[in-house]
Amino acid sequence: MRGEGSATRLRARCRGPQGLPLEVDLLVGMPAGHETLSVVVPWDERRFQYTSKHTARPASGTVRIGGDVLAFGEGAWGTLDHGRGRWPRSVAWNWGAASGRTDGRTVGLQFGGRWTRGTGATENAVCVDGRISKIGQELQWHWSRGDHLAPWSIRSPEPAGVDLVFTPFHNRSTRTDIGLLANRTDQCFGHYTGSIRTDDGERIVVDRLLGWAEDVRMRW
Repeated sequence: MRGEGSATRLRARCRGPQGLPLEVDLLVGMPAGHETLSVVVPWDERRFQYTSKHTARPASGTVRIGGDVLAFGEGAWGTLDHGRGRWPRSVAWNWGAASGRTDGRTVGLQFGGRWTRGTGATENAVCVDGRISKIGQELQWHWSRGDHLAPWSIRSPEPAGVDLVFTPFHNRSTRTDIGLLANRTDQCFGHYTGSIRTDDGERIVVDRLLGWAEDVRMRW
Protein backbone atom coordinates (compact mmCIF):
# COMPACT_ATOMS: atom_id res chain seq x y z
CA MET A 1 0.00 0.00 0.00
CA ARG A 2 1.44 3.39 -0.94
CA GLY A 3 0.28 6.90 -1.69
CA GLU A 4 0.28 8.15 -5.27
CA GLY A 5 -0.60 11.83 -5.01
CA SER A 6 -3.98 11.93 -3.29
CA ALA A 7 -4.75 8.31 -4.29
CA THR A 8 -3.74 4.98 -2.74
CA ARG A 9 -2.10 2.18 -4.75
CA LEU A 10 -2.81 -1.40 -3.63
CA ARG A 11 -0.59 -4.19 -4.96
CA ALA A 12 -0.41 -7.83 -3.87
CA ARG A 13 0.90 -11.16 -5.14
CA CYS A 14 0.40 -14.57 -3.54
CA ARG A 15 -0.97 -18.07 -4.03
CA GLY A 16 -4.68 -18.54 -3.47
CA PRO A 17 -6.25 -21.36 -1.40
CA GLN A 18 -6.36 -23.66 -4.47
CA GLY A 19 -2.76 -22.83 -5.38
CA LEU A 20 -3.69 -20.44 -8.17
CA PRO A 21 -1.52 -17.32 -8.52
CA LEU A 22 -3.26 -14.15 -7.35
CA GLU A 23 -2.16 -10.68 -8.47
CA VAL A 24 -3.80 -7.40 -7.44
CA ASP A 25 -3.12 -3.92 -8.83
CA LEU A 26 -5.73 -1.34 -7.82
CA LEU A 27 -5.76 2.44 -7.53
CA VAL A 28 -8.20 3.95 -5.02
CA GLY A 29 -8.74 7.61 -5.86
CA MET A 30 -9.44 10.61 -3.67
CA PRO A 31 -11.53 13.22 -5.54
CA ALA A 32 -10.74 16.85 -4.80
CA GLY A 33 -12.74 18.09 -1.80
CA HIS A 34 -13.91 14.60 -0.82
CA GLU A 35 -14.55 14.57 2.95
CA THR A 36 -13.57 11.72 5.29
CA LEU A 37 -14.21 10.84 8.94
CA SER A 38 -11.44 10.85 11.57
CA VAL A 39 -12.07 10.63 15.33
CA VAL A 40 -10.24 9.84 18.56
CA VAL A 41 -12.17 7.49 20.86
CA PRO A 42 -11.04 7.69 24.52
CA TRP A 43 -11.66 4.63 26.70
CA ASP A 44 -9.81 6.13 29.68
CA GLU A 45 -6.74 8.29 30.46
CA ARG A 46 -4.35 5.68 29.03
CA ARG A 47 -6.33 3.83 26.36
CA PHE A 48 -7.60 5.34 23.13
CA GLN A 49 -8.05 4.66 19.44
CA TYR A 50 -7.54 7.09 16.58
CA THR A 51 -9.52 5.89 13.56
CA SER A 52 -9.89 7.31 10.07
CA LYS A 53 -12.57 5.97 7.75
CA HIS A 54 -12.84 6.88 4.05
CA THR A 55 -15.85 5.70 2.02
CA ALA A 56 -17.02 6.16 -1.58
CA ARG A 57 -13.51 6.47 -3.03
CA PRO A 58 -13.54 5.44 -6.73
CA ALA A 59 -11.36 2.44 -7.56
CA SER A 60 -9.89 1.03 -10.77
CA GLY A 61 -7.46 -1.69 -11.79
CA THR A 62 -7.30 -5.46 -12.07
CA VAL A 63 -7.35 -8.64 -10.01
CA ARG A 64 -5.89 -11.74 -11.70
CA ILE A 65 -6.73 -15.23 -10.37
CA GLY A 66 -4.95 -17.88 -12.39
CA GLY A 67 -5.88 -17.13 -16.00
CA ASP A 68 -8.94 -15.04 -15.14
CA VAL A 69 -8.69 -11.25 -15.01
CA LEU A 70 -11.28 -9.12 -13.21
CA ALA A 71 -11.23 -5.51 -14.37
CA PHE A 72 -12.50 -2.74 -12.07
CA GLY A 73 -13.48 0.73 -13.22
CA GLU A 74 -16.80 2.56 -13.39
CA GLY A 75 -18.90 1.59 -10.37
CA ALA A 76 -16.02 0.21 -8.28
CA TRP A 77 -15.29 1.72 -4.87
CA GLY A 78 -12.71 1.52 -2.11
CA THR A 79 -12.92 2.02 1.66
CA LEU A 80 -9.92 2.97 3.79
CA ASP A 81 -9.77 1.97 7.46
CA HIS A 82 -6.72 3.39 9.23
CA GLY A 83 -6.10 3.62 12.95
CA ARG A 84 -3.70 3.35 15.84
CA GLY A 85 -3.97 3.50 19.59
CA ARG A 86 -3.64 1.69 22.90
CA TRP A 87 -6.43 -0.83 23.40
CA PRO A 88 -7.93 -2.61 26.41
CA ARG A 89 -7.19 -6.33 26.68
CA SER A 90 -10.61 -7.34 25.39
CA VAL A 91 -13.01 -5.45 23.13
CA ALA A 92 -16.06 -6.09 20.97
CA TRP A 93 -17.36 -4.07 18.05
CA ASN A 94 -19.68 -3.77 15.09
CA TRP A 95 -18.53 -2.15 11.88
CA GLY A 96 -20.59 -1.55 8.78
CA ALA A 97 -19.70 0.28 5.57
CA ALA A 98 -20.91 0.60 2.00
CA SER A 99 -20.30 2.72 -1.09
CA GLY A 100 -22.03 3.27 -4.41
CA ARG A 101 -24.61 5.16 -6.41
CA THR A 102 -28.19 5.30 -5.15
CA ASP A 103 -31.09 7.75 -5.53
CA GLY A 104 -28.98 9.65 -8.09
CA ARG A 105 -26.23 10.33 -5.53
CA THR A 106 -22.82 8.94 -4.61
CA VAL A 107 -23.23 7.57 -1.08
CA GLY A 108 -20.81 6.19 1.50
CA LEU A 109 -21.99 4.63 4.77
CA GLN A 110 -19.76 4.37 7.85
CA PHE A 111 -21.20 2.88 11.04
CA GLY A 112 -19.59 1.57 14.23
CA GLY A 113 -20.99 0.20 17.44
CA ARG A 114 -20.39 -1.24 20.93
CA TRP A 115 -16.72 -0.30 21.28
CA THR A 116 -17.47 3.45 21.53
CA ARG A 117 -20.25 3.23 24.16
CA GLY A 118 -19.71 5.55 27.09
CA THR A 119 -16.78 7.40 25.50
CA GLY A 120 -18.73 10.39 24.19
CA ALA A 121 -17.43 9.70 20.66
CA THR A 122 -18.81 7.74 17.70
CA GLU A 123 -17.48 6.70 14.30
CA ASN A 124 -20.84 7.12 12.55
CA ALA A 125 -21.32 9.21 9.41
CA VAL A 126 -22.83 9.24 5.95
CA CYS A 127 -21.04 10.72 2.94
CA VAL A 128 -23.24 12.09 0.14
CA ASP A 129 -21.56 13.42 -3.00
CA GLY A 130 -18.31 13.82 -1.07
CA ARG A 131 -19.77 15.70 1.92
CA ILE A 132 -19.77 14.12 5.40
CA SER A 133 -22.78 14.29 7.71
CA LYS A 134 -21.53 13.24 11.15
CA ILE A 135 -23.83 11.19 13.41
CA GLY A 136 -23.05 11.84 17.06
CA GLN A 137 -25.57 9.31 18.39
CA GLU A 138 -24.92 5.65 19.06
CA LEU A 139 -26.78 3.57 16.48
CA GLN A 140 -29.09 0.69 17.34
CA TRP A 141 -27.77 -2.58 15.90
CA HIS A 142 -29.93 -5.71 15.79
CA TRP A 143 -28.73 -9.02 14.34
CA SER A 144 -28.83 -12.73 15.12
CA ARG A 145 -25.66 -14.17 16.67
CA GLY A 146 -27.08 -17.60 15.87
CA ASP A 147 -27.54 -16.77 12.19
CA HIS A 148 -25.36 -13.94 10.89
CA LEU A 149 -26.82 -14.38 7.40
CA ALA A 150 -30.26 -13.29 8.64
CA PRO A 151 -31.09 -9.61 7.94
CA TRP A 152 -29.53 -6.98 10.22
CA SER A 153 -31.17 -3.71 11.32
CA ILE A 154 -29.17 -0.51 11.83
CA ARG A 155 -31.10 2.54 13.00
CA SER A 156 -30.52 5.82 14.74
CA PRO A 157 -32.75 7.03 17.60
CA GLU A 158 -35.57 9.41 16.72
CA PRO A 159 -35.55 11.48 14.64
CA ALA A 160 -34.35 8.60 12.47
CA GLY A 161 -31.50 9.79 10.28
CA VAL A 162 -30.48 6.18 9.62
CA ASP A 163 -33.08 3.49 8.94
CA LEU A 164 -31.47 0.55 7.14
CA VAL A 165 -31.75 -3.19 6.69
CA PHE A 166 -28.59 -5.07 5.75
CA THR A 167 -29.17 -8.37 3.91
CA PRO A 168 -26.05 -10.57 3.78
CA PHE A 169 -25.16 -13.10 1.08
CA HIS A 170 -21.79 -14.30 2.48
CA ASN A 171 -20.21 -14.59 5.94
CA ARG A 172 -16.42 -14.64 6.32
CA SER A 173 -16.30 -16.36 9.69
CA THR A 174 -13.04 -16.89 11.62
CA ARG A 175 -12.34 -18.30 15.09
CA THR A 176 -9.09 -18.27 17.09
CA ASP A 177 -8.53 -19.28 20.71
CA ILE A 178 -4.92 -19.85 21.83
CA GLY A 179 -4.99 -18.86 25.47
CA LEU A 180 -4.34 -15.15 25.84
CA LEU A 181 -5.21 -14.53 22.18
CA ALA A 182 -8.78 -15.07 21.02
CA ASN A 183 -10.74 -13.78 18.06
CA ARG A 184 -14.31 -14.35 16.93
CA THR A 185 -15.17 -12.57 13.68
CA ASP A 186 -18.27 -12.74 11.52
CA GLN A 187 -17.80 -10.33 8.60
CA CYS A 188 -20.86 -10.43 6.37
CA PHE A 189 -21.07 -9.03 2.85
CA GLY A 190 -24.39 -7.96 1.41
CA HIS A 191 -26.66 -5.03 0.53
CA TYR A 192 -28.09 -2.08 2.46
CA THR A 193 -31.66 -0.92 1.81
CA GLY A 194 -33.64 1.85 3.49
CA SER A 195 -32.92 5.54 3.97
CA ILE A 196 -30.46 8.04 5.45
CA ARG A 197 -30.69 11.74 6.17
CA THR A 198 -28.02 14.42 5.70
CA ASP A 199 -27.19 17.37 7.97
CA ASP A 200 -29.39 19.50 5.70
CA GLY A 201 -32.39 17.26 6.37
CA GLU A 202 -32.38 15.71 2.90
CA ARG A 203 -33.65 12.11 2.84
CA ILE A 204 -31.71 9.77 0.55
CA VAL A 205 -33.19 6.44 -0.49
CA VAL A 206 -30.66 3.61 -0.19
CA ASP A 207 -31.36 0.81 -2.68
CA ARG A 208 -29.18 -2.34 -2.45
CA LEU A 209 -25.94 -0.54 -1.69
CA LEU A 210 -23.11 -3.11 -1.62
CA GLY A 211 -21.10 -3.30 1.60
CA TRP A 212 -20.52 -5.30 4.76
CA ALA A 213 -21.36 -5.51 8.46
CA GLU A 214 -19.35 -7.34 11.08
CA ASP A 215 -19.60 -8.69 14.61
CA VAL A 216 -16.17 -9.01 16.27
CA ARG A 217 -14.96 -9.98 19.73
CA MET A 218 -11.23 -10.00 20.50
CA ARG A 219 -8.93 -10.70 23.43
CA TRP A 220 -5.14 -10.33 23.59
